[in-house]
Amino acid sequence: MRHICLTVLLLIFFLCGFQVSCFSEEAWDFFSLHAFDHLDNLDKQAEPAYECGVSVLYATGVGVCGYMGIPPAEQWENIKRDVQKYVQHAKSLGIPVVLGYLCSTSIVGLETFDQNWQPEFKQQFSSPPNSWLQQNVKGEPLLSWYGGDYRPACMNHPEWKKYQKYMVKTSLEIGLDGIFFDNPTVHQEGCYCPYCMEEFLHFLETRGDKIKDTSLNALRELALKKPVEFKKFRCTIARNFLSELRNYAREINPKAVITTNNSLNSPEVLFSQCHRYAYNIKEMSKSQDFVVIEDMESAPHRTSQGTTVECGPVYDLVNSIIGSKPLVAVTIADRDYHTPPNLTNLAIFEAFARNTNYMLWPIWEESQQGKMLQTIRPFMQWLKRNAPPIITSKRRNDVLLYFPFEEWSKHEDCKELNIVRKLNQLNILYAVASEDNFKGYFTEANIILASETGFIPPPYSTSITELCRRNNKIFIDASRPNFEKELKTCLLHPSIKIQGNEMVRGIIRETSDTVFILLYNLNIERISSYEDNIIPARDISISVRISNPSIGKILLSTPEREQDIADYEITKLGDTDAYLTFHIPELPLAGIVIIKP
Repeated sequence: MRHICLTVLLLIFFLCGFQVSCFSEEAWDFFSLHAFDHLDNLDKQAEPAYECGVSVLYATGVGVCGYMGIPPAEQWENIKRDVQKYVQHAKSLGIPVVLGYLCSTSIVGLETFDQNWQPEFKQQFSSPPNSWLQQNVKGEPLLSWYGGDYRPACMNHPEWKKYQKYMVKTSLEIGLDGIFFDNPTVHQEGCYCPYCMEEFLHFLETRGDKIKDTSLNALRELALKKPVEFKKFRCTIARNFLSELRNYAREINPKAVITTNNSLNSPEVLFSQCHRYAYNIKEMSKSQDFVVIEDMESAPHRTSQGTTVECGPVYDLVNSIIGSKPLVAVTIADRDYHTPPNLTNLAIFEAFARNTNYMLWPIWEESQQGKMLQTIRPFMQWLKRNAPPIITSKRRNDVLLYFPFEEWSKHEDCKELNIVRKLNQLNILYAVASEDNFKGYFTEANIILASETGFIPPPYSTSITELCRRNNKIFIDASRPNFEKELKTCLLHPSIKIQGNEMVRGIIRETSDTVFILLYNLNIERISSYEDNIIPARDISISVRISNPSIGKILLSTPEREQDIADYEITKLGDTDAYLTFHIPELPLAGIVIIKP
């Protein structure tokens, strides 16, 4: 039975009518809030998720049964009815999208996996589940990286895909809007089963290779002789698996939503996870409606040692490689799935500032729910009130970083991560462009950074240094120690200067008549699962470069209050540009400065 305070909160909530609908066509587009509703033995947390303003809910669905291989018939029907009832309840609250959970690769309890299958269902399969597993180069079944009763099925095996399609069909028929596929993982040793070898052959032939001996043993030997090509192939397995399942789901429900766990447990593994478990975010994004990076091990905050943890830089890198697909990020505070309320709000705002949706884990102890909701809900109300014009605005940048993601196959260390982290710490506004979108950014940029001077960005045929020279642009080799000193010399008038607190970050977005400055304070310390401590940033000086020195109004909006900024100075930089300087007495967590002519 819920506490009385929660009942009152819920009543107020419905009376006020929280708007969870997005400002776009789809509920998962930017800007939206997502949430997992289950953790360990606690699930079906639709109410606190909705009270936070969630529009995409990730439910358990029939995922546990998917692991275990379907229970006895009567129990299976009861489970499906229970899930259907819960989905209807979540939607009756006002959550527009409810996804189910399925695991892309895990079989739990292989010996009993098919013991409860009805004869007519079992007849659909021509081989037993113990033959669906990923295999080593000798053709022997591989053990799971999880240990225990887990065994890794192969995403290329047609029988496993048939089983997964049945689970997808069941999920959609009981009212779920789509599937979140967990663990689309290829074993760190690689899979050398006959189906993977057949697909590897097709991968090589598509690239123009002529393969004479196409026997199974020869292909396995070839995979060992071509380790780079085999790693690249491995990174297409999950993409193709998701594509086939997505197409099948759309046959049942044309609006079915498919996404997956793209991993990225820490920013540092952006390249290395491609090597180890074939988690290639760029490839997998091609088969998803939106891209989820799950469970980065630490949320943005100040550590007890005084250093800062930030996720914004890696959001920028990921956004540059997934095209127009929305990005959804999940962070957890120091590997604790219970993130304190103010740190949750900081994570939401940091993601918002980087064109990224945030995903909550509102799986709180009952005694803590009221406290969490009292902090998160008004913050989300404030942010959603201010979001519409910001979403349609353009992010300003002073420099362009070239990010050739395909370099992942050459090394596991993503050099660009440290570069964007440094730019971010200095509040230098930047854009990130990958191979797919460099040309569009290059034409507008004046200062270009790269981690190597010899990169040749598509579609050009010359090095990036020569390209900059020919187009009268400044190139800075960001692999040099202290490259930022050269950058500061070249960037005479940065778009924003923040003085008074080195833990405040600023992002500028603008429309034809409005400038938005998104400010957030990283000086929040995690104390425990439900406690944190904000140290407000005080007496901050903000200088922003503007092209129209005629100022009509400056408004500072924070979750706590809105106030006009009447005391400001304008310093002309030339015939057109000027610096607008003003002070903010206190910034507890986040604020939006709105400048209108």
